[in-house]
Amino acid sequence: MNLNIVSWNVRGLNCGRKRSIIRNMIRTWKADVVCFQETKMEGEIANKVKEIWGSRWPDYVQLEASGTRGGIVIMWDKRRWDGEVSSVGAYSVSCCFSGKNLDLKWHLTGIYAPNDRAEREETWWELGAVRGLFTGPWVLCEDFNTVRYPSENLPCNRISRATELSEFIEDMELMDLDLAGGEFTWRRGDRHSTAARPDRFLISEEWDSNFRNIKQSVLPRIVFDHSPLMLQCGEWGTTKSYFKFENWWLTTDGFNDRVKTWWESSQFHGKPDFVLVAKLRALKAKLKEWSKTSQGNLSQQKQLVLSQLAEFEMIQDQRILEEGEIASKLALTTEFEETIKKEETTWRQRSRAVWLKQGDRNTSFFHKTANAHRRVNTIDKIKVTEEL
Repeated sequence: MNLNIVSWNVRGLNCGRKRSIIRNMIRTWKADVVCFQETKMEGEIANKVKEIWGSRWPDYVQLEASGTRGGIVIMWDKRRWDGEVSSVGAYSVSCCFSGKNLDLKWHLTGIYAPNDRAEREETWWELGAVRGLFTGPWVLCEDFNTVRYPSENLPCNRISRATELSEFIEDMELMDLDLAGGEFTWRRGDRHSTAARPDRFLISEEWDSNFRNIKQSVLPRIVFDHSPLMLQCGEWGTTKSYFKFENWWLTTDGFNDRVKTWWESSQFHGKPDFVLVAKLRALKAKLKEWSKTSQGNLSQQKQLVLSQLAEFEMIQDQRILEEGEIASKLALTTEFEETIKKEETTWRQRSRAVWLKQGDRNTSFFHKTANAHRRVNTIDKIKVTEEL
C-alpha cells in the first residue's frame, strides 16, 4: 500500500496561473491527499477544486479564510478514500479517511497557526481537544508560523519561544520526522536571505506502526514563498512506460532534421512495401531510443528542472545567491511553465479533442476526455443468449 500526502502553504488559490501550476505538480507527485494552507478562499469552491485536481473525482473539506487571512483546504481522490469531517476549528480542520479497498482508517488535520504568540497558544489547546475526538493513526499537515529549534531560522539567532512547539509535540506524543531534500521550507527577501522551517508533518505512533517506509521531503519551490512538503508512506518505485509518438516533439528544435537524417540513413532492399515497413520500424527504434533522453522525454525534462531548482534551494541554505544564480533560477521557473504547456499538448493528443486550441489551458478537460475514452473502450460484461 502506498500513500502520498502533500502539504503546501500556497499564499492564495484565487490566481488561475497558480492553480495551473499546482494541478500539474499534483499529477507529477501522484498525490493521494493534498492539504493547502493560507488558501485565502471563501464560499463555494467546488469548481476550483476540480480545476486544481485535474479530474471530476476529488472531494474536499474547507476551513474558510477570514477575509484575506488563512484558509485551509484538504483534497483527496474519492475513488480511493472515503473522507468525513471530524472537526472544524478556528485554526484547523480534521478529516477521517477510510480506504475503499483497504482495511485502514486514519485521521488528518490541516493547520494554519497565526503569527501572534497568544493566538498560537489557542492553537495548541484546539489541537489537544481535536486529539481527544478519535484514536488511531493521525497525521498533521501544518504551518505553525514558528520553528522548533533556533537553527531552523536563517540567520540563526536565539529564540526563547522555540520550545513551545517541542512541548506540544511531546505532550501529544507525536513524531517529528527528519526532512529530506533541504533545511528550510520558507524564504523571503530579494535574495531569499531570510529563511525558516515553519512547515512540517507530524505523525502519531500508530501511524508509524502502520507503514514500513515513511519519508518526509521538501519539494522544489516554483513560484511561492513556501516549499511544498511530501509525506511518502508504504512502498514506492517506478512503473513501466510504453513508447508512443508525442505531438509536442514536433515543436522541439531540430526534430524534423533529426527524423530526416534517421530516415535517410536506414537502407533496405526488396519490394517497396517491405522497404517502407522496414524503414518505419527502424525510425520507431530511433524515436524510442531518443524518447528516453531528456530532450525527448517530458518527465525527464520536468524532473531535470525540478532537480536544478532543488540544487539552488540547497545553495540558499548555505549562502545568498549571486546575481547570475538568481537569473538562472528565474529562467528555470520559466522553463518549467513551458513544460506545463507541452503537457497540455500531450493530453490534447490523447483525448483526440483536436478542435480546441493548445493555448487555452484546458488540461483538465483533456484529462477527463481521455479517461472517458478509456471507460467507453472497457468491456464490463458480455451477454450471450440471455446469459452473462
